[in-house]
Amino acid sequence: MGLFILRRLGWSVVVLFAIALATFVVTFILPADPARMIAGIRASPEDVARIRHALGLDEPFFVQLARYLGRIVQGDFGQSYIQNRPVLGLVLERFPATLQLALSGMAVALLIGLPLGVHAATHRGTWSDRAATLFTTILVAAPSFLVGYLLLYTLAFQPQVLAGVEIFPIGGYKPFDIRYLALPAITLGFAAAAYYTRLTRTAMIDQLTRDYLTTARAKGLPERTIRWRHAFRNALGPVLSQIGLDLGFFIGGVVVVERVFSWPGIGKLAVDSIVTADVPLILGTVLFGTLCVVLANLAVDVIQVIVDPRLRV
Repeated sequence: MGLFILRRLGWSVVVLFAIALATFVVTFILPADPARMIAGIRASPEDVARIRHALGLDEPFFVQLARYLGRIVQGDFGQSYIQNRPVLGLVLERFPATLQLALSGMAVALLIGLPLGVHAATHRGTWSDRAATLFTTILVAAPSFLVGYLLLYTLAFQPQVLAGVEIFPIGGYKPFDIRYLALPAITLGFAAAAYYTRLTRTAMIDQLTRDYLTTARAKGLPERTIRWRHAFRNALGPVLSQIGLDLGFFIGGVVVVERVFSWPGIGKLAVDSIVTADVPLILGTVLFGTLCVVLANLAVDVIQVIVDPRLRV
């Protein structure tokens, strides 16, 4: 297990380096001029050149790249051009809000997707299976911003206008307040629930046709035990892999949901940094999101080895 984790950590470092390099190249060739954004549209060319020199933006590409990678190795994500604060501090400041939303959205997705997928697999070809397929198709087709605005209109705006009752706030964030968290979490979890339903259904159908379940039935085990203790456990492999990808993506910042609900997370911070051409903040949010994905996948890989002893071979 230790060797497995070390090998995965080694590949994680390679992935982080590749993403850091690719992101730096993209931001370097962007047509936007950070110095002009800082100086303002009425600044003279001399003032813009002075700011560009102070930030080191007039140096050759490889000099800037070497300086950036050297800071990253030391854990320094740089200084925000616009907010004049350390990038890592800005990202970590938004991290609790995004983590809370990500975990809640994942919980919604799993609470809907896993039972629905198991039910559809064990009732394959029935009306309930077809209903589950239709439901997931609708969820996949519906854009997240549309689901978010519909929830805001029906459950937050309309009760306030028609009855003067605030069931859910229209937007904003309060730590660990379910009233602020419920609608964003449902919006985030609905689309993911559709994928987990389909993934669980496919994996369960594959397991339900295996010979070891026929042996279990011949031994007289209850169908409920066969379904959940044996088939479902062995079907968790692809589901856990998808959880690692989705959770890392959620923690990295879900831009649409955070914008719709004015949620002060990393996704909103990333969008604001792109609008203002704040290159260090763009690089920092992208690299932090990549780190979240890498760590989430590493954790899921370890959990898979623990859950399925066959993978240890």
